[in-house]
Amino acid sequence: MSGVVAVLPLDDRPVTYRQVAELGQLSGATVLLPPREMLGRRGAAGDLPALVGWLEQTAGRSDAVVVSLNQLVHGGYVPSRRTTETMADWLPRLQVLHRLRDTRPDLRIYAHAVLMRTKARNDAGAEPAYWADHGRHFGDLSRELYRAEHGRPDQVADARAAIPAKLITDLVRRRVQLHQLQLHALSMTADGIIDLLAITPEDTTAESMSTSEREWLQAWIGRYGIADRALCYPGADEVGSVLLGRAVLGAAGRPAPTALVLCAVDGGLDRIAAYEDVPVGQTIAAQLDASGLRRACSVDEADLVVAVHPPGLPERDWFHPSAGQAAAQDRRAAAQALADQVAELVGHGHRVVVADVADANGSDPALVEALRARLPLDRLAGYAGWNTAGNSIGSALAQGCATMTGADVPGIARRRVLTRRFLDDWAYQTQGRALLRPTATTHPSALSAEPDGTMLAVEALLAERLAELPGLAGACRLRPGSVDLPWGRSFEVDFELDTAEEHDG
Repeated sequence: MSGVVAVLPLDDRPVTYRQVAELGQLSGATVLLPPREMLGRRGAAGDLPALVGWLEQTAGRSDAVVVSLNQLVHGGYVPSRRTTETMADWLPRLQVLHRLRDTRPDLRIYAHAVLMRTKARNDAGAEPAYWADHGRHFGDLSRELYRAEHGRPDQVADARAAIPAKLITDLVRRRVQLHQLQLHALSMTADGIIDLLAITPEDTTAESMSTSEREWLQAWIGRYGIADRALCYPGADEVGSVLLGRAVLGAAGRPAPTALVLCAVDGGLDRIAAYEDVPVGQTIAAQLDASGLRRACSVDEADLVVAVHPPGLPERDWFHPSAGQAAAQDRRAAAQALADQVAELVGHGHRVVVADVADANGSDPALVEALRARLPLDRLAGYAGWNTAGNSIGSALAQGCATMTGADVPGIARRRVLTRRFLDDWAYQTQGRALLRPTATTHPSALSAEPDGTMLAVEALLAERLAELPGLAGACRLRPGSVDLPWGRSFEVDFELDTAEEHDG
């Protein structure tokens, strides 16, 4: 058994809620999550008083807690983007962590906060309504402000002139509020209230307000001298899983495991992935630190091998397939080289996870094809290839950490997690999601006017792809009628997996 961990998630989406529970099952830990109804549905704010009460009650019987500060303070990430509250409103909500530290000095408190993105598209989505008209202009302003703040030639005046001044003030005020929360969390970490803090910039670029804010935070981390306890690196939705993995490793009472990073492409880890602002190798190093893993120097001394399929050149984004397909190049050679190495390592008994970060918002089909041809996929300790590089890297590491403590857990738990990732990241994101679009030229988030029929088509596709996954086909089956868009948008999918009894072991 790997202890009891209470998790206050970022929101109620499958990747932050259901999949955290499944990782807990894989790890052998008891994972406590708040009732889903306490977390606001489809981006609505959670019930803050109820969540605080739940956290205090469950912490009393937990070895560790993993807390999303966006949820604790604002009721979720979407509400934290839209909030108009001031520091006087939200600061008292952090007192629950002080109380937990006072009453349970031995409790390990892991916290995480998301650094607000600056989406450069005219699409309000989870942003304030004015983003529908000015999103691209805000992207321009974000870039020009970064250049000005770093002493480079800029066009800040022109970028400001394209947006009503009151909207710029509103955006900056929102970012200031979240920055104040992050700075206060750093102080709580320096004071020992929080044992480990992860602040993760979501959906950024090398030149953006987010990058400036990350640099400011890293400067304060250095001034406090808490770089071993406070991390700032690309990520968002996967952080709860990463910190859960760290928590269960800590509860197991074993020395910190070691991990070796493997990449089959020379210089591949020096590339910057889409939606991130640092080389992917730097993201991996920070994710290893967040997971509580030390770097190994050789395969023989590694408890975990992290096989990385690096960002492809040029970039390909499965959420924007028209642009992505036009720019795509053949990645087959790199995929086959990595799959050869993975198969050899697995064949020699090594624990291997695959972080597929070649593409944004979906797996590289060439890598999945190469892996399927070389080994039963249930021999992997983990796989992820969704959304951003940080999301995939952290998800793969979390699976690897869970397998280290869950050696006695029935094998179906690992097959379930792997099946979900391949069906979501490969089958749905690169193929199924396109079925939901009315036409190839409509916005990627647009949904068909006949949702029942298109969802049935997605379900049929996922079932077909499941049958093509060696080592996983037959272990689980897709429950008929369970495929769902939990937030009413195509960006994330949910489904139920039923277990085939003969594979339970």
